[in-house]
Amino acid sequence: MSQMPLTHKRIARILGVSETTIKSYRRKFPDCIPVASKGKPIQFTEEALEVCRAIRDLFSSGLSIEETHQRLADRFEFVAQPVFEQQEEEAEVVEVVLPDDYKQAMSSLATSMVNLSMKQEQMLKKMASIEARLQQLGVPDIAAAPQSSTDPVLEEIRALADRTEALWEAVSCSMEQGITVSEGDSAQEIDEHGRKATVHRMVPLREVISHDPPRKMLALPLLIQDNEGEYTPLVGRGNSRITLNDLRASLMTHFVEEDAYTVRWSENNSGWQLDLLQERAQIPHNICLTMAQTSTLRGSVMVIKDMTTNGHEITPGALQDFISDVYSR
Repeated sequence: MSQMPLTHKRIARILGVSETTIKSYRRKFPDCIPVASKGKPIQFTEEALEVCRAIRDLFSSGLSIEETHQRLADRFEFVAQPVFEQQEEEAEVVEVVLPDDYKQAMSSLATSMVNLSMKQEQMLKKMASIEARLQQLGVPDIAAAPQSSTDPVLEEIRALADRTEALWEAVSCSMEQGITVSEGDSAQEIDEHGRKATVHRMVPLREVISHDPPRKMLALPLLIQDNEGEYTPLVGRGNSRITLNDLRASLMTHFVEEDAYTVRWSENNSGWQLDLLQERAQIPHNICLTMAQTSTLRGSVMVIKDMTTNGHEITPGALQDFISDVYSR
């Protein structure tokens, strides 16, 4: 290995990356890159070069900062094991609120059921009383009497029994089907009220929600994050930084009629997705940008992390070329 001091610049030249990239490695992994001397310039040990080389390779493989830190701890003895705070997901709390008309319908149904039970009990008592009186009068059992009998008393008793049986079946059917016989809602109406019960969710939803982001977010500068974690600002005319509002206004101004862009926003757990769709173009140039808000030393910004055109991934340079072309129209 070369005897020259290992500075930021020297390590960057050996690894084929920028000096800013090496400095970003130190910010992301402050206790993993050994320092030999804290003078000016800062000098590093030979182990620091190997750590930076490993970080470069792991980032190129698509690993996150947490995963990279874990790999470094497994490979180098002087790198401590990372400690990550695990946040337990709160159980979703669902509160069911029933409308007032549904409560009233259920109350009416309960009252009707009580009335039916009372009527049933009264009917049973009357039938028992009639049978007792018939036995006292010496009237034979109706069921045992021959059907061909022409005794007028038996005929009248049979008619009364048939009417009583029909009424009993009607009451029993009403009890089984839950049909009210007094004033109030029908069973069908009560079921309809039940289906209209309102459900309020007390925790944020994790599925994708389609709506525009807050106005403050639309006014934040746009940056691109490359595979090495470096940030590059998107610039417009005169190399001035642009915001989401600037980008949308430029698209609306320079692309009209069949080439007009439709802007669609959606939010998920990782941030925001912006779909720029040429829905009427014969050869559409659809763009999808995935971004999230983050804070820097200069303030809040919107960082574009993933970029695709017609479903194919594009580089930050290609996106900047497209924006430059828009502003040059």
